[in-house]
Amino acid sequence: MYDFVYESEVSPYRSFCSNTLVDLRDYLKDHYDIITQPVLVGSGARNMVMRDGNGPFDLDYNLQIISMPNKYWDDLFELKNTVLTSLNKIVGKTLFSDGHDSTAVITSFLYLENTPNVKFKFDVAIIAKNERGDYCRLIHDKRYFRRYVWCEVPSSKDVRKKADKLKKLGYWSDVREVYKKLKNHYLSIQDNNHPSFTVYVEAVNRVYDRI
Repeated sequence: MYDFVYESEVSPYRSFCSNTLVDLRDYLKDHYDIITQPVLVGSGARNMVMRDGNGPFDLDYNLQIISMPNKYWDDLFELKNTVLTSLNKIVGKTLFSDGHDSTAVITSFLYLENTPNVKFKFDVAIIAKNERGDYCRLIHDKRYFRRYVWCEVPSSKDVRKKADKLKKLGYWSDVREVYKKLKNHYLSIQDNNHPSFTVYVEAVNRVYDRI
């Protein structure tokens, strides 16, 4: 069953991850002239981090590309590999694992001591703006070894506006409660097609429509 993680437990991990991403930003700038901006996103940015029972929890970050040499725009495999190897140099000095390249993010794990069980993980997505100013996420098309593409991120502008209004009106605790109920509902029916952001959007819309 999903429940919220206390802020006192989340805080040190968020601090570690934020410092790590700042180090990554500086390393990419100094060594590769890749200018980026790391941003905490997802439940960690909304004080809504959850986990199933005593299982692990995670934090999500976007690494926004501000500018970089043309060779990385022309070779997205090289871009992903450069970010991955740079992150590994930084986390290699800690208890975290090297980053793993998944379809949409780079994931680094912290394991329970002397076990294969995950205690915590953080995900880093690489994003950039297209010519229209819309955000796109770097995706690994795993049907091919070195094929990476930019996929446009669905706009959440209206959701942000609704969430801000709900906070001002004092309904944020209602959003958190609906979010928790929805997470546990989808868990109970073993529905894996509702990622956290989708559930968050549903919770915001339900409370907004109700009031």
